[in-house]
Amino acid sequence: MADFAILERTRFFAGRILTAEDVEREQRYQIERARRHHRFLHGWGVVCGLDVRIESEVEVRVGPGLAIDCAGNELVLPGAISLPITGGAATLYVAIRYLEQETQPVPVPGNGTTPSLVREAADLLLLEAHPAARHRGMGPGTPGCGQPHAVALAALRRDARGGWTVRRRKRGA
Repeated sequence: MADFAILERTRFFAGRILTAEDVEREQRYQIERARRHHRFLHGWGVVCGLDVRIESEVEVRVGPGLAIDCAGNELVLPGAISLPITGGAATLYVAIRYLEQETQPVPVPGNGTTPSLVREAADLLLLEAHPAARHRGMGPGTPGCGQPHAVALAALRRDARGGWTVRRRKRGA
């Protein structure tokens, strides 16, 4: 659960020749420091928004918002997204997970191309099992397990007519 790894950052000074490794170390330091801050000061779960509602018998809609996963990643959904309801289970969990997408390929001499940007994104999922099912004593608002798994936003339950109802989760639970 607790990750108290020692962080290292690059020491800059006049005359130092910077390498790609130096810059990557600095980025890693800033990212890991922010993740640790999110986990231990704020905890995992939904921060704001990410409202879930049934659009039709075959579609659910998630509004824009922000969540934090157990690794401290920010899960940002900038706009509403509709998701088709698939699967035969009586209960489905609408969840969001962190993604990194490499973009903007640039030429590299003698090596073809390589991505020049990493875009942080979020992906919506419908799961048959709750993503935090093994979180005994590590509920939303706690530092969690430290792993970058999906965060449940709501449970969809089949009603007697075969339609769906939404049960909103409290702070990602």
